[in-house]
Amino acid sequence: MHAGAEAGAGPPAILDVRSEALFDAGHAPGAANIPLEDLARRSHELPPKGSGILLFDADPDRLRRAADTLRQRGYAVREAVPGQADLRESGPSRVRLWQPSPFLVQALEEVRSADADAPPGRALDVACGAGREAVYLALCGYEVEAVDVLPDALERAADLARRSGVRLTVTRQNLRRDAELPAQRYDLVTVFRFVHRLLLPAVGQSVAPGGYLVYEAFNWRDAAAGRKPLKPGHALRDGELAAAFAGFEVLIARDGVERGGRTFSQLLARRKP
Repeated sequence: MHAGAEAGAGPPAILDVRSEALFDAGHAPGAANIPLEDLARRSHELPPKGSGILLFDADPDRLRRAADTLRQRGYAVREAVPGQADLRESGPSRVRLWQPSPFLVQALEEVRSADADAPPGRALDVACGAGREAVYLALCGYEVEAVDVLPDALERAADLARRSGVRLTVTRQNLRRDAELPAQRYDLVTVFRFVHRLLLPAVGQSVAPGGYLVYEAFNWRDAAAGRKPLKPGHALRDGELAAAFAGFEVLIARDGVERGGRTFSQLLARRKP
């Protein structure tokens, strides 16, 4: 292969931006495939910003265009034109570049530790966005319902599930206008980067007795630091999550957690049986 600019520190993700047909015919081991033409609409499948990416395409112009797009998004890119010897595997892309919230990964480890013999049950992802957390839950064995107001977000979530080999039930609902959820239905409820205080009682009531709630949203320090603007009222005060779910057993409650240049509040809590 012929490489260009140096990538950032750490092992890079391998991204092949050729067409699906060319990728299926032959690709480098460990590579994922998002064709150049799909990069914009499938940006939620990329690794966390700041990651290193080793970028493949046989066409130097396509390679440059893809590299420019990724660098503008904050990635450290190394360009490579693959030789025939690099294309040692065939078939569709099976590599996952995207990652769910690290707090969800940690929370699920805590849940499994607390209930080692309980199989994954029914889960709800509130305001699911492009579906990374919902799909991760499905990959962990949960039967997942994902709710959002935006049709394009639900389409991305369903597409990500299909590409990941799992299924989601997606529902369109304006949670700010219709602040209701099914009562005591879910073994696990997750909320990420979404705050609507009138919905908090319904979120708590939707958790079945003995079930878990995982919540992560921006902390007030994030808005105070002048970072990406938040709408008024969309940042949490210290201790607000624990207070909102006072009837739950709190397992993790943190405020002011720094990650990726942003500041979060986090809660993992269990509804008492």
